[in-house]
Amino acid sequence: MAYVAAIVGAGVALPYLHEVHPLLQLLLVDITATVIIYFFSLGFNNSSMYDAYWSVAPPLLFMFWFGQGDSGVFVETAPHALVRSGIVFMLVSFWAWRLTYNWARSWRGFQHEDFRYVGMRLRFKKAYWPISFLSLHLIPTLFVFLACTPFQAIFHPSALGLKLNAIDFIALLFTLGGIFLETVADDQRFFASISGELNSESTFKKGLWSISRHPNYLGEILFWWGLFLFGMASTPDYWWTFSGALGITLLIVLASIPMMEKRQLQRKKDYAEYQRSVPMLFPFRSSNGK
Repeated sequence: MAYVAAIVGAGVALPYLHEVHPLLQLLLVDITATVIIYFFSLGFNNSSMYDAYWSVAPPLLFMFWFGQGDSGVFVETAPHALVRSGIVFMLVSFWAWRLTYNWARSWRGFQHEDFRYVGMRLRFKKAYWPISFLSLHLIPTLFVFLACTPFQAIFHPSALGLKLNAIDFIALLFTLGGIFLETVADDQRFFASISGELNSESTFKKGLWSISRHPNYLGEILFWWGLFLFGMASTPDYWWTFSGALGITLLIVLASIPMMEKRQLQRKKDYAEYQRSVPMLFPFRSSNGK
């Protein structure tokens, strides 16, 4: 109901913003949906209400940009651009479905809240909910919004005359590779939890987790850089859209991974050894051992 309300609210707000630039229009609509989710988070006293928004929003953002163009001209005069946009939509849709499904199958109900949010509650006390809005709702929305700006490049008029090229192929490798890594890594941990191999005392070190401490995060990073490359293949002038993929990369590397590593070190005695023997992201070690 929360997400239906957010989508409906965004749809209601959209006609009132028709006079502003489409990019700003979409940003304001995205923020409107985020605010609605935030009030549900507040009502249920659980910031994890927002967690699925990360995967729900991108397909909707894609459809907004498709709706901005002249679909008839797009189909008749630029079949190669239509193929590119179709590939991107299928990739984004599958990524969104898979990530949402992975969240849903592990969801334990409204009594559960992400451990990072619980830690913030204890730290900030009465200031938690304003901080939750900024750091757990608004900022992730802005990062995902920026990471989806390559969609604008894909549907830019100049993209109609640009055929599929080598950058499209590289972008496809990045996005497919990212989705594959995330899918396999999440499945390995999920089925290990069902079988009892995944426990609170020892570190899970099988499959992809034996060559990377965070293969799921590596897949996420590759996916977003792949979307950026699709934008470059369409309209090179939109080079600035790298800011979204870079922002998500920094968010993962500087915030998500350190918090996860700190928690694992506190809970599992063998995690320090795991850190020394397995690279953080890429399955090879740099000169400093990370």
